Amino acid sequence: MNSGVRSVALAGTLLSLLAVFQAALGSHLVDLKDLGDIWRTATLIHMFNAVALIGLAGLLAIRESMVLKWGAWLILLGTVIFCGSIYAHVIGGHLLRGVAPLGGLMMMAGWLLSTLTFLRKA
Repeated sequence: MNSGVRSVALAGTLLSLLAVFQAALGSHLVDLKDLGDIWRTATLIHMFNAVALIGLAGLLAIRESMVLKWGAWLILLGTVIFCGSIYAHVIGGHLLRGVAPLGGLMMMAGWLLSTLTFLRKA
């Protein structure tokens, strides 16, 4: 397994671990007040992207693609920024204006790059 594939797979598995942790935190330890819906949305997006990164690592193992690597890293960073800003808002009341949308745009850009990989001919 090359280092790029290994890094994306490791990032995906660690992100999955953190998603489960965040879901448990929201269910048992944090008083979500009236923000439970956005916490659940963040944990769902967090986990879906984490699992998808593991899938992208599998694709990178059979198809070397710099565009797909960039897509994977944008998805990772976007997920951390988007979900992290929501977690910070719910737990600490910190509203970081523009941070969640930036993370969302990064995730979308990552998925667009990943899509472009499969639209290109061999």
